[in-house]
Amino acid sequence: MNHGYEHLLRPLTVGPLRLRNRIVAAPTSIALLGDKGRITPEVIAYYEQKAAGGCAVVTVGDSIVRIRDGRSHPRQIPLDDPDEISGLTRLASAIHAHGAYASIQLNHGGGLCPPFFVGGETIGPSDLIWESAGTNGHPTPFQTKVRGMSEEELQALAEDFGRAAALARRCGFDLCMIHGGHGWLLHQFISELTNRRTDRYGGSLENRMRFPLLVIERVRAHAGPDFPIEFRMSGSERCPGGYDIDTGIEIAKMLDGVVDLIHVSAGTEAFPYSAMLTSPSVFQKHGEHVRYAAEIRRHVSTPVVAVGALSDPDRMEELLESGQADLLALGRELLADPFLPKKLADGRGDDVVRCLRCHECFHAMMTRDDLCCTVNPSIGRELRCAAIQPARVCKKVLVAGGGPAGMTAAILAARRGHRVTLCEKTGSLGGALHFADHIDIKENILRFMAQLEREVRALPISLRLNAPVTEETVRAEQPDVLFAAAGAVPVIPPIPGCGEDFVVLGAKLDPTTVRGRDVVVIGGGLVGCELAVELQRNGNRCTVVEMAEELAADAPIFHRIALMEEMKQLAGIHTGLRVTAIERGRVRARDRSGGERSFPADLAVLACGMRTSEELEPLRSLVPRFIPIGDCYRPGKIGTAVRQAFDLVLDMEL
Repeated sequence: MNHGYEHLLRPLTVGPLRLRNRIVAAPTSIALLGDKGRITPEVIAYYEQKAAGGCAVVTVGDSIVRIRDGRSHPRQIPLDDPDEISGLTRLASAIHAHGAYASIQLNHGGGLCPPFFVGGETIGPSDLIWESAGTNGHPTPFQTKVRGMSEEELQALAEDFGRAAALARRCGFDLCMIHGGHGWLLHQFISELTNRRTDRYGGSLENRMRFPLLVIERVRAHAGPDFPIEFRMSGSERCPGGYDIDTGIEIAKMLDGVVDLIHVSAGTEAFPYSAMLTSPSVFQKHGEHVRYAAEIRRHVSTPVVAVGALSDPDRMEELLESGQADLLALGRELLADPFLPKKLADGRGDDVVRCLRCHECFHAMMTRDDLCCTVNPSIGRELRCAAIQPARVCKKVLVAGGGPAGMTAAILAARRGHRVTLCEKTGSLGGALHFADHIDIKENILRFMAQLEREVRALPISLRLNAPVTEETVRAEQPDVLFAAAGAVPVIPPIPGCGEDFVVLGAKLDPTTVRGRDVVVIGGGLVGCELAVELQRNGNRCTVVEMAEELAADAPIFHRIALMEEMKQLAGIHTGLRVTAIERGRVRARDRSGGERSFPADLAVLACGMRTSEELEPLRSLVPRFIPIGDCYRPGKIGTAVRQAFDLVLDMEL
């Protein structure tokens, strides 16, 4: 067990504020806002839990200083609307109730605002055609016309930033974050990619920084000198033609002593791959952006905040101890475990639930206006889960299957006071999570599996391994409820040669055992593509053959962007092909026009999807309630299985 987090837990003084530790909650977009961006009780509960979890500062995200032309997403807080005052006041008060400081992000989307969000006219630093479809999940036209702002408009908008900061202070917020990175309006002025001006706001870096510095000045004037300002910047744009760390250092130097905290991120929303890098995927290293913060910290005296893929508490401690940053901002990590800081303070570092960096949270926000996390089924539903109520009637619950859905159901049923027996037909818990056993990028899935198992063993749950649930089991136990969590089985297509010894199921393959071979992965869904990348990394020549026209269509949006970049290293990618035969040494396929193709293959890997296991169906009639969960209900992702199992036990009166 890890106990020594001296640097993470050390206080820091920022202006008049005494931060209780070095962990701050980064701003996040939130789907729980009501109509017109109203702050709902659900929003307050979401941010309040981060404060209760021990963060020093909780930053409210996606707050727009002028909503009529600065809105970039469907749900954002309008800081120019007086009707927002009550909600903001209650939100700040809820954060304060747990000893954290309340901060709020001040932003304007500029050229990244879809025209239909801003009355048809998108404004920015310069007249240009925005040649990007964007990554916010909305049908932004590929080419958006952006109108350059006049100097009078810049002066007026700077005042709006100042008034927004004053409003936040009036509502009880203790500091603010000015967003000058990630491709939003202030970053658009800083970047030569989007600033084509020839007046005093364009050209040299000094000129391009003039408007961001004016905004800072007006925020100081309106909110007061004792209202700390954090400035979020991109240390590198990480895109073709964008600036790198050398320019990032010069930007930071201009901010040094002007703001109270320099928050160093990276990337820009202007390019999909760079946008993904603002919240690094599982294919990037831990602490991906820290190198930019560390380099900038060498050149400034203002405290520096690092952010980006910081999920390992021991590594976080090392970053502070080695002087690479003064504070660490956590975003997705606090979705996975809002109580991370408190667990570290209590000496329970090993109990921290780590972010998988799977981008399911982004996908839910972009595609269905929802807030979710693969490993935390209660996120976004804090009000419902704040006090899990004991069941009115204690029932006898039998769970058949010890995968993520089965363990989740057993844990929550036991916490609600039911008598729970969990049977797993193999000798270990984990089920489908064991696919991560030999894949380095999935290490946090194994940690999640271990944490679920620890909780199962710590609760009053009767655990039976090597114990398949049969008719005899049910008759002996006589449960009131049977949760069927037998998982799914691989789909084996009717392709000649599938039964040969040179054909393996992707779900059963340990990719570390295959090296230096020609491998064809049949099936280009998320699982097949990830497996192909891992096989290629292990020194194989890997080809993916997919019947559909699109690869990894089932992947979260940002994860798919990252995955497609990794797949560029593969030996071959072929879509729109139907495999017709698997032979020793090759895989045959046919395209839609009937043309024949052949690919060299020492090994063929079947990744053609999964289907629900029906092995427990004969037991349905033997119990009062038979409830399929997880892949036994519908094959899907880990988070879907966990959340469904959690919901059924939480919401249904067993």
